[in-house]
Order: sequence, then structure tokens, then C-alpha cells
Amino acid sequence: MKHNIAAIITSVLTVFAATTVPFSAAASEKPADYTIKDYTTAESFYNRVVLSKSWQQSDDRIARGEMLQLPQYMLDRMTTDALAEAVLDYPFFCDVYAFDNAQDGFDLMMEHFNGVQELADRDDVASVLLDKYCDEEVLTDASADEDVFRLTNMEILLSQNFVTTKLSKKEKSKYTKTVASKLADKAASPVYGEYTSNLMFELTAENTKDSALQKNMEKVRDGAYVKTPNGTRVSTTQSSSEPFTQSEINDMNRYADSQYPTATRYRSASGKYNCHSYAFYSTSTSNNHWMPNPSAYWNDGSYHETSMISGGRKLEFFSGNSPEHSAIVVSAYGAVTLESKWGPYGVYRHTTRNCPYTYCNILKYYCR
Repeated sequence: MKHNIAAIITSVLTVFAATTVPFSAAASEKPADYTIKDYTTAESFYNRVVLSKSWQQSDDRIARGEMLQLPQYMLDRMTTDALAEAVLDYPFFCDVYAFDNAQDGFDLMMEHFNGVQELADRDDVASVLLDKYCDEEVLTDASADEDVFRLTNMEILLSQNFVTTKLSKKEKSKYTKTVASKLADKAASPVYGEYTSNLMFELTAENTKDSALQKNMEKVRDGAYVKTPNGTRVSTTQSSSEPFTQSEINDMNRYADSQYPTATRYRSASGKYNCHSYAFYSTSTSNNHWMPNPSAYWNDGSYHETSMISGGRKLEFFSGNSPEHSAIVVSAYGAVTLESKWGPYGVYRHTTRNCPYTYCNILKYYCR
């Protein structure tokens, strides 16, 4: 998870101060024929976009995502290793964690970011990512500028179907041995929490339908639940302790704060409760129920859909028929202002188009 934007502003501005060419113009320039062997060109492109006034002041997540599409000439000339680094460095990569299922978040990123689409088409993507993963060190401590989520982001990429289907028999053996080794190292490190340590196994089992990995990643459910106002039980996962380390929490706060500069954080990141639980069950800081699906709240009549938007009502972001994010309306004057918890990230006050869920194409308001 890159959070070094603030740290590099001075050096980047110094480099860019010498030119008056806007990033949009620079992105369209076609250089002489060459192969891009490292990702510094993409990194400079990202930095130029992120530091631009139009990006910093925009409340539109989709518009800012469009600004970060990699120029075609760059995609055409990038080696697969350089492209993998460019994807890992994509400023919105860690939006995938804002979803209850990280795979849903990744699928949205892949649908809307051309860097991932290009990476998926590379014939050597599996061997390149596996080698990169084998060489990546497991952190044993985290300094202020450490990219705590880089290894986990790499694991998310490596566990995708477009990678695992391209692994040779020998590489599959190397894959499982390396994952097991990394998991043991992460478990022994104070940097990584339970969530990020297990995510690789969960996604691999989900994407590959590998029975052995599925067995390894069977979750132990505690049978926790909360009740709707009309008395319907809603299944939750209840946490007795925080599943993220302080290093991970600090990194999540820095990430969301920097990538959504016009949103306001009211609470720190936490894996104990999510957006559905916050909006429909309890906004208390002692809430420790993670709610996978809030649909019982409107299916049993406790809430009903409304076209009237006012403070205190609930807003549900749907992707098709799937409820992906719940928010509380703070104000309906002008642009609708919401307050919501972004998955394990913090509680933010934001507009409907300035959050990780902007690509969810159906919005429904609910009231009692």
C-alpha cells in the first residue's frame, strides 16, 4: 500500500517545476521506439497526475481513476516485470480492501484500470509474478515510510485465475511452498495481522477451486448475529480483538486519507466492524460485528425504499443485485453528504461519487 505521496511531493515538484507541459499532454507524447524495463516512467506519470490540481480537488472517484489510465505507448513498451510494478504502484490498488470480499474489489479494479487488463494478457505473467513474490521480503518491522501492504497486494495479484492457470506443474509446486513459507513468516511478524496473513489462501481457494487450499482456509464461524428492528437475525462475524496490527492500521489511514483528499476521516481504520454494521446496526466505537449482508433490514420491512433523501436515512450501493456498501445520509442540501465506514478502513464523511464504491451502479435510499 503506497502511502509515500506526502514524502515525495517536494522531490517530485522539484523535478516537474522545470516543465510547463501538463500531465495530460505528456501522457499523449509518443517517444522513440524502446522497451520500458522498469516502472519509473509509470511512477512519474502517477505522481504527476496525483499532484495535479485537478486530481487533488476532484470529488469524483471515477474521473480521478480515468486520469490514472496508463498511456497506450507505455503499455505497449513495458516489460511484464515493469508492468507488474506499475500495477502494484497504482494509487487506487488498495481500494480492493474496502470491500467485504477483496475479490469483488479486485474485479472492479480490473474492469476499470487498463494496467491490470494488460497484465492479465501477458503470457509470462505467472512466472514473472511468482519470481517477484519469491524475492519479496516479509517485513519484521515497519518504519514510517514502509509499504506494509505491498506483499499482500502482490499475493492478491498472484492468486488471480489469469495467473494460476498459466503456472506450469513445477511452478505450482513452487507456488504452494512459497505461500506456506510466507504465511509462517507473516504469522511470526508483528507487522501483519490475521486478515492479511490469510488473504492469499482465501483468494487462491476461491479462484482456483483447489480443494486442499479450500480445506486449509475453512473459516471458523462463531454463530454471532444481530437483530433488525423487526426481530430478524442477521449473521455476523464477531471479533474479540482487532484483526489488524497497528502498522497496518496506520498504513490504511494514510492510504485512504491521501487518495481521497476531499473526504474527511472521523475514525481510524478497524477490522472489527464494517459499513453495513455501522449504518444499520450500531455507530458505537464498541461495535464488534462485521456484517456480510444487510438485506434482511429491508426484506423484513424494518426499512423501506424511499425517493425522499434526508439526514439519517440509509444509502445502499448495489453492484447488480448485490449490496456492496451501506452509508448514512448526513445532509441532502446540494451534493448529498454521507458518513460511512469503508470496509476495514476508517469512518469517512464524503459525497456519493467520492468513495471506493462509485463504480457500483445502483443507489437506493432506505428509511424506517
